[in-house]
Amino acid sequence: MRTNKLLLKYIELSDLKEKLLLSISNYSQEELNYKPNEKEWCIAQVVEHLIDSETGINKYINFRLKNIHEQPSVGLKNFLKSKVLNNRMQSNQKFKVPSVLSEPEKGADYTTLKEKWDGSRMFLIKTVETFPKEQLSKAVFLHPKAGLLSMNQTLSFLINHLKHHIPQVNNLKTVLDNKPKR
Repeated sequence: MRTNKLLLKYIELSDLKEKLLLSISNYSQEELNYKPNEKEWCIAQVVEHLIDSETGINKYINFRLKNIHEQPSVGLKNFLKSKVLNNRMQSNQKFKVPSVLSEPEKGADYTTLKEKWDGSRMFLIKTVETFPKEQLSKAVFLHPKAGLLSMNQTLSFLINHLKHHIPQVNNLKTVLDNKPKR
Protein backbone atom coordinates (compact mmCIF):
# COMPACT_ATOMS: atom_id res chain seq x y z
CA MET A 1 0.00 0.00 0.00
CA ARG A 2 1.29 3.44 -0.95
CA THR A 3 1.23 6.33 1.41
CA ASN A 4 -2.19 7.89 1.83
CA LYS A 5 -0.57 11.33 1.89
CA LEU A 6 0.53 11.00 -1.73
CA LEU A 7 -2.90 9.78 -2.80
CA LEU A 8 -4.63 12.59 -0.93
CA LYS A 9 -2.40 15.15 -2.63
CA TYR A 10 -3.07 13.53 -6.00
CA ILE A 11 -6.83 13.69 -5.33
CA GLU A 12 -6.56 17.38 -4.41
CA LEU A 13 -4.58 18.02 -7.59
CA SER A 14 -7.18 16.12 -9.63
CA ASP A 15 -10.06 18.04 -8.06
CA LEU A 16 -8.39 21.34 -8.90
CA LYS A 17 -7.84 20.21 -12.49
CA GLU A 18 -11.45 19.13 -12.89
CA LYS A 19 -12.77 22.40 -11.43
CA LEU A 20 -10.55 24.43 -13.75
CA LEU A 21 -11.56 22.40 -16.80
CA LEU A 22 -15.24 22.64 -15.88
CA SER A 23 -14.91 26.41 -15.53
CA ILE A 24 -13.67 26.75 -19.13
CA SER A 25 -15.74 24.00 -20.77
CA ASN A 26 -18.29 26.38 -22.31
CA TYR A 27 -15.76 28.64 -24.01
CA SER A 28 -15.18 28.33 -27.74
CA GLN A 29 -11.78 27.63 -29.26
CA GLU A 30 -11.59 31.27 -30.29
CA GLU A 31 -12.35 32.40 -26.73
CA LEU A 32 -9.86 29.98 -25.18
CA ASN A 33 -7.21 31.45 -27.45
CA TYR A 34 -8.10 35.12 -26.99
CA LYS A 35 -5.17 37.20 -25.75
CA PRO A 36 -6.05 40.57 -24.21
CA ASN A 37 -2.58 41.77 -25.28
CA GLU A 38 0.64 40.32 -26.64
CA LYS A 39 2.31 40.09 -23.21
CA GLU A 40 -0.39 37.91 -21.64
CA TRP A 41 -1.19 34.27 -22.27
CA CYS A 42 -4.62 33.15 -23.35
CA ILE A 43 -6.54 30.53 -21.33
CA ALA A 44 -5.36 27.74 -23.65
CA GLN A 45 -1.73 28.73 -23.08
CA VAL A 46 -2.17 28.74 -19.30
CA VAL A 47 -3.64 25.23 -19.45
CA GLU A 48 -0.87 24.09 -21.85
CA HIS A 49 1.69 25.46 -19.39
CA LEU A 50 0.11 23.51 -16.53
CA ILE A 51 0.07 20.32 -18.61
CA ASP A 52 3.65 20.78 -19.82
CA SER A 53 4.87 21.50 -16.28
CA GLU A 54 3.20 18.43 -14.79
CA THR A 55 4.31 16.20 -17.64
CA GLY A 56 7.91 17.40 -17.44
CA ILE A 57 8.04 17.04 -13.67
CA ASN A 58 6.59 13.54 -13.83
CA LYS A 59 9.12 12.51 -16.48
CA TYR A 60 11.89 13.87 -14.26
CA ILE A 61 10.53 11.98 -11.23
CA ASN A 62 10.44 8.74 -13.23
CA PHE A 63 14.00 9.35 -14.42
CA ARG A 64 15.13 9.78 -10.79
CA LEU A 65 13.16 6.71 -9.71
CA LYS A 66 15.38 4.52 -11.92
CA ASN A 67 18.17 4.97 -9.38
CA ILE A 68 16.20 6.16 -6.36
CA HIS A 69 18.58 4.50 -3.92
CA GLU A 70 21.36 6.79 -5.13
CA GLN A 71 19.31 9.98 -4.74
CA PRO A 72 20.01 12.24 -1.77
CA SER A 73 17.51 12.52 1.04
CA VAL A 74 15.80 15.84 1.57
CA GLY A 75 16.36 17.54 4.89
CA LEU A 76 15.33 20.58 6.89
CA LYS A 77 16.89 22.99 4.39
CA ASN A 78 14.86 21.42 1.56
CA PHE A 79 11.72 21.47 3.70
CA LEU A 80 12.16 25.19 4.40
CA LYS A 81 12.85 26.02 0.76
CA SER A 82 9.76 24.04 -0.24
CA LYS A 83 7.65 26.01 2.28
CA VAL A 84 8.99 29.31 0.93
CA LEU A 85 8.27 28.21 -2.64
CA ASN A 86 4.71 27.19 -1.80
CA ASN A 87 4.10 30.45 0.09
CA ARG A 88 5.35 32.41 -2.92
CA MET A 89 3.09 30.38 -5.21
CA GLN A 90 0.12 31.46 -3.08
CA SER A 91 0.89 35.13 -3.75
CA ASN A 92 -0.02 37.28 -6.75
CA GLN A 93 3.65 37.46 -7.64
CA LYS A 94 4.52 36.74 -11.27
CA PHE A 95 7.29 34.28 -12.04
CA LYS A 96 9.51 33.82 -15.03
CA VAL A 97 8.83 30.50 -16.77
CA PRO A 98 11.84 28.17 -16.31
CA SER A 99 13.96 27.87 -19.44
CA VAL A 100 13.32 24.11 -19.61
CA LEU A 101 9.70 24.91 -20.51
CA SER A 102 8.97 26.37 -23.91
CA GLU A 103 6.36 29.05 -24.59
CA PRO A 104 2.97 27.33 -24.32
CA GLU A 105 1.20 26.63 -27.57
CA LYS A 106 -1.81 28.65 -28.62
CA GLY A 107 -4.70 27.36 -30.69
CA ALA A 108 -5.99 24.32 -28.83
CA ASP A 109 -9.66 23.66 -28.25
CA TYR A 110 -11.22 22.43 -25.01
CA THR A 111 -11.40 18.76 -26.04
CA THR A 112 -7.73 18.70 -27.04
CA LEU A 113 -6.64 20.35 -23.79
CA LYS A 114 -8.77 17.99 -21.68
CA GLU A 115 -7.54 14.86 -23.48
CA LYS A 116 -3.92 15.96 -23.21
CA TRP A 117 -4.25 16.74 -19.50
CA ASP A 118 -6.14 13.50 -18.82
CA GLY A 119 -3.33 11.58 -20.52
CA SER A 120 -0.70 13.37 -18.48
CA ARG A 121 -2.62 12.63 -15.28
CA MET A 122 -2.86 8.91 -16.09
CA PHE A 123 0.94 8.90 -16.19
CA LEU A 124 1.11 10.83 -12.88
CA ILE A 125 -1.30 8.55 -11.00
CA LYS A 126 0.80 5.55 -12.02
CA THR A 127 3.83 7.29 -10.52
CA VAL A 128 1.94 8.09 -7.30
CA GLU A 129 0.45 4.59 -6.98
CA THR A 130 3.76 2.81 -7.50
CA PHE A 131 5.99 5.21 -5.58
CA PRO A 132 8.08 3.20 -3.10
CA LYS A 133 6.93 4.20 0.39
CA GLU A 134 10.37 3.60 1.87
CA GLN A 135 11.80 6.23 -0.52
CA LEU A 136 9.56 9.14 0.52
CA SER A 137 12.51 11.05 1.97
CA LYS A 138 14.45 10.90 -1.31
CA ALA A 139 14.77 13.85 -3.69
CA VAL A 140 12.81 13.23 -6.88
CA PHE A 141 12.58 16.71 -8.41
CA LEU A 142 15.00 19.61 -8.75
CA HIS A 143 13.01 22.84 -8.73
CA PRO A 144 14.95 25.72 -10.35
CA LYS A 145 14.49 27.98 -7.30
CA ALA A 146 13.69 25.71 -4.34
CA GLY A 147 16.18 22.97 -5.12
CA LEU A 148 15.62 19.30 -4.34
CA LEU A 149 12.10 18.21 -3.41
CA SER A 150 10.68 14.93 -2.16
CA MET A 151 7.59 13.37 -3.75
CA ASN A 152 5.30 14.95 -1.14
CA GLN A 153 6.92 18.34 -1.64
CA THR A 154 6.68 17.98 -5.41
CA LEU A 155 2.96 17.20 -5.26
CA SER A 156 2.47 20.18 -2.93
CA PHE A 157 4.27 22.35 -5.47
CA LEU A 158 2.06 21.04 -8.30
CA ILE A 159 -1.05 21.82 -6.24
CA ASN A 160 0.14 25.35 -5.47
CA HIS A 161 1.31 25.87 -9.04
CA LEU A 162 -2.18 25.05 -10.31
CA LYS A 163 -3.77 27.24 -7.63
CA HIS A 164 -1.41 30.05 -8.65
CA HIS A 165 -2.72 29.97 -12.23
CA ILE A 166 -6.44 29.72 -11.41
CA PRO A 167 -6.79 33.49 -10.76
CA GLN A 168 -5.02 34.12 -14.07
CA VAL A 169 -7.62 31.98 -15.85
CA ASN A 170 -10.43 33.64 -13.90
CA ASN A 171 -9.16 37.10 -14.90
CA LEU A 172 -9.09 36.03 -18.55
CA LYS A 173 -12.62 34.65 -18.24
CA THR A 174 -13.76 37.98 -16.79
CA VAL A 175 -12.21 39.80 -19.75
CA LEU A 176 -13.99 37.44 -22.14
CA ASP A 177 -17.31 37.68 -20.31
CA ASN A 178 -17.17 41.49 -20.42
CA LYS A 179 -15.99 41.68 -24.01
CA PRO A 180 -18.67 42.99 -26.41
CA LYS A 181 -20.19 40.17 -28.46
CA ARG A 182 -20.00 40.46 -32.25
